[in-house]
Amino acid sequence: MDKSKERQLNLLQNVFENWMPPTPVFKDSHPDVPDGMVPYISCSDVHDYHYDIRVVSLDDFTSGDDDRYEKLENGEIIAHYDSLEELVEDGWELD
Repeated sequence: MDKSKERQLNLLQNVFENWMPPTPVFKDSHPDVPDGMVPYISCSDVHDYHYDIRVVSLDDFTSGDDDRYEKLENGEIIAHYDSLEELVEDGWELD
């Protein structure tokens, strides 16, 4: 694993150990991300050590609506990994 990926892995391990940020966001430059969508891992997935990349629209992600949490918890899963190492190896980078 190259230094850049090692750094990403360390950052993600810290997120999962400390739950901060509770909803980590990834760069939208990954080829699996549909246009206009924000890739992230939901708060409950971080808590449960599930490595699911979800997406919602930028409007839903940044909204102050009362149902924002519900929208983020139920965003469409576009990728699933069995480990953080797999996730990082596939090219995901924190934003």
